[in-house]
Amino acid sequence: MSAADYPVIPLRRTPPVSLLAWKAEPPEWLTAEARAMWERLAPHTELTPANVFEFAAYCEALAEFQEATVILAETGLLVIDAASGAPVPNPMSAVRDRADRKIAAWAARFRT
Repeated sequence: MSAADYPVIPLRRTPPVSLLAWKAEPPEWLTAEARAMWERLAPHTELTPANVFEFAAYCEALAEFQEATVILAETGLLVIDAASGAPVPNPMSAVRDRADRKIAAWAARFRT
């Protein structure tokens, strides 16, 4: 076997695409509300190919919190239970609380 039979392996790899030149696009599956959050926050966030889906989840949590807050403002903190007729906590409070916990989990990474 001669030297010509061996593959050539370059010692240097092609440099990666500069992150400064990379522009993160929002994933197609984002809701309209989350896409609006993305458009508002992405220019102020250091996004990389490795964290773009995490940022999308953060935007969804923000949109969920916002929507739950609007619904609570319209319907109130208490609603009437259909079965008993008694006032009970609005289930949207639990939705908003879950969104708040998601936001808190992601915020350390993306809050500027």
